[in-house]
Parts: sequence; structure tokens; C-alpha cells
Amino acid sequence: MENTLKIYYPFKPFKITQHWGNANGAYAAQFNDPDFKLHNGVDANIGAMNWDGSMVSEYPVYCPVEKFTVQRIDFSPQGGGNELWLISDEPLTMFERTCHAYIPLCHAKKILVNAGDKPKLGELLMIADNTGFSTGIHTHMGLYRVDYDGIRITNYHDKNEANGSFSPELFFTGEYAIDKADLATLIRSNIRYFAYKMGVGN
Repeated sequence: MENTLKIYYPFKPFKITQHWGNANGAYAAQFNDPDFKLHNGVDANIGAMNWDGSMVSEYPVYCPVEKFTVQRIDFSPQGGGNELWLISDEPLTMFERTCHAYIPLCHAKKILVNAGDKPKLGELLMIADNTGFSTGIHTHMGLYRVDYDGIRITNYHDKNEANGSFSPELFFTGEYAIDKADLATLIRSNIRYFAYKMGVGN
């Protein structure tokens, strides 16, 4: 069966700083789980510098997938900080299994959408930062295969040393989400970003 999940880069440019599966002995202690030994996602930042040579301290993150819903928004001080979780509206095929894709985007400074929203591809979701357990400004993206009844997660399909996750890199299209956004989505995102910068709204 052909994989039907497609993930676009959520910001531009997109510089991976830690790949999925990299070993880190801190995970087991951090989450009090001896089976959690590998990095359970992809860490990336925008890789851009300010005029003074410092790294860009915050940047917008756009919806990297089509036909997904914001299933939940959390704050995890010892994990992903401000986290946004996306779930596919319909089952997808991923490595010969048909199930829902569940994607966390973590370490946000500010999340600009709400649980239940259905963002379009390339729509502004959040502002990146380093909230939670983070050593620098970046976005962590994970990927899980789950069963979903439209309200709750009823089953996680996989168990491995990376917290049952898969690598999102295996489904990257090589294209940027914002380049795929339609005009209405771009306008909505620009209004949302302007409101964030002005300190009003969501």
C-alpha cells in the first residue's frame, strides 16, 4: 500500500537540528520511563540570524498538513512546553497500516489557534520559542499512528524506544507549507500574525 500522509515543512527555511531516533540518556529520567531512550521527533529551527549575528528568537510556524484538526493544546513544563497536537480527519496509510496520523508541534511561545480548529495547509498556527524542556529556540515535530473515534484517541499502534513515535522525515514532501497556502489562508495568517505582534486577540 502506498503511503498517503504528506508533511510539508512548517516554516521557511527549515533547518533540522536533531533527527528522530537520536539517543539521549536524559529522556528516561526526564519522563520517568526506562523504555524512552530515543528522540521521539524532529527538532528544527529557521536557521536565520539577526543583523547582530544572534539567532532569530521567534518565528511563525504554519500548518504542515492538509485535512487535519487541532485535537488538543497543552502545556508540559518538563516536556514540549506549549504544545499543539494535530490529528488527521480521515484515516491515512502509513507503512501498510491504515490509521490516523497524530502530530505534535512543541515548544511554542504562543499558540494562535484553538482546539477543534481545522487549519488549512500553510495557515499560521503558533510562534516558535523554547518553552518546556528545551535548550534552545526550535520546533519539535513528532508523529504517531493512532486510532481515533472523532473525540478521543482509542489506541496507539506502536511501541518503541522513541516513545512509540515514527520519524516525520519519512513523510516530508520537500516543499514548504506556506508556499502551498491559498490567498485566503495567507490573508488570515497575516491578520493573525499582526494581531499577535500588537498583543491583541488569541
